[in-house]
Amino acid sequence: MPDGDAPPPTLGPARTRTRAKRPAAAKQEIFILIMEGESVRSICAREGMPSKSTVMRWLASDPDFRAGYIASKALYAETLADEIIEISDDATNDWMDRQREDGTNDRVLDYEHVQRSRLRVDSRKWLAARLSPKRYGDSSMLKIGELDSAPRKELSPTEIAIRLAALAASQNKE
Repeated sequence: MPDGDAPPPTLGPARTRTRAKRPAAAKQEIFILIMEGESVRSICAREGMPSKSTVMRWLASDPDFRAGYIASKALYAETLADEIIEISDDATNDWMDRQREDGTNDRVLDYEHVQRSRLRVDSRKWLAARLSPKRYGDSSMLKIGELDSAPRKELSPTEIAIRLAALAASQNKE
């Protein structure tokens, strides 16, 4: 080829991706998969689903999608609560048989399995408390959160002085 007919440089292998589903259908499927506990990252890696950047753009610009996403996450907290009960009630593999030196078998607690189950429960409790704080959060967390969301009023220097004087007077009475 002459110099003027050289092909344009390539930036590397193109990412092949099948065409994503219609946005409305994809959005509904995303909500369902989130409720079932799948991450946005793994959802977007599925064949035919939109990219993560597209989903993030929908979250930023589409109030209806954002509301559906938030509702799906809240319902996921219910899934986590169900899983906590299942994990806690499942004693499978908590005990194991161990052979002694004399050839007899003992049934002993498998501490590693119990600790793994505890970690799974604690992780789900933590996440459920963040996703649905009014239902699963610690009550002290709620009180602090309520204070943070209370409207704040700017006080003038005079109002601050009056309040400080009242506070000092109440301390002197005691």
